[in-house]
Amino acid sequence: MRIIRSRAALAATAVALAAALSACGGGEEVPSLDDQPPSAETVLSVSATEYAYSLSSTTVPSGTVAIELTNDGAVSHDLVLEGDPGGATAVIDPGESASFEVVLDPGTYTLYCSVGDHRSRGMEVSFTVT
Repeated sequence: MRIIRSRAALAATAVALAAALSACGGGEEVPSLDDQPPSAETVLSVSATEYAYSLSSTTVPSGTVAIELTNDGAVSHDLVLEGDPGGATAVIDPGESASFEVVLDPGTYTLYCSVGDHRSRGMEVSFTVT
């Protein structure tokens, strides 16, 4: 009986060791913080109501910009950056917020709401990147 216990113990140890080793290795490489995209250097806050936008600033420096939309209105809105490089939030309900990051060169950019006829009703605003 002693031999049977030793073989059983050896088998159990081998299975446990194999499970531990398989859990440790060989998977995909985890990116380091150095591999992550740069975070926004500037934040442009945008408040949406019916049917207008209010910007925290009409001028921002060039570089990575986080554009943050807060829906302070009573109906759903989104925010679209027209042209190149483009960008957009999802359509958000009243009281919600959404954002996107974009790298902007100097120039003038237009933001608008693509929901229904909101743009034609005045939901369009421009800002300058210096």
